[in-house]
Amino acid sequence: MTTALLIAVVLLAVLTIFNLILVLGLIRRQRSLGTGQPMLTTPAGRRPGDFETSTVDGRGLSRDGLPGTALFGFFSTTCPACHDRLGDFREAAARHSGAAYAVVVRDGGAVEPMLAGLGDTPVVVEDPDGPVASAFGVQGFPAFVLVRAGVIESSGVRVPVPA
Repeated sequence: MTTALLIAVVLLAVLTIFNLILVLGLIRRQRSLGTGQPMLTTPAGRRPGDFETSTVDGRGLSRDGLPGTALFGFFSTTCPACHDRLGDFREAAARHSGAAYAVVVRDGGAVEPMLAGLGDTPVVVEDPDGPVASAFGVQGFPAFVLVRAGVIESSGVRVPVPA
């Protein structure tokens, strides 16, 4: 009986080690194929779709009315990572030489804590599939986009830094 048990334990250990090696190899291959940041918005080099809306303080915002450089942060009220990145975006918006806008997608969570976390940054609050998030092709949160001369210059899950 102990011989059979010993063989089973050794076989299980060998299979576990083989599985670990296989998983590590797959992770390495995935990293070598990836770009480092998932694509959550319309890719760089393209223009966002047409949109027209207003911020919570009543300022109009449209694609054709964007200044030369604009930084956008897209946040969801139910996304824990979004709440964690509010301060990073607020600081980047304060340092940014152009305009900065936060877009908060109201999808079941409270909007007020996000508004408080964004400080003086102009904020657009919209429902899922709202005009701004749709125009930028947002597929996940948080997402950050830098627009220069009407064209997306960079985007990703971290606040883009101008070149």
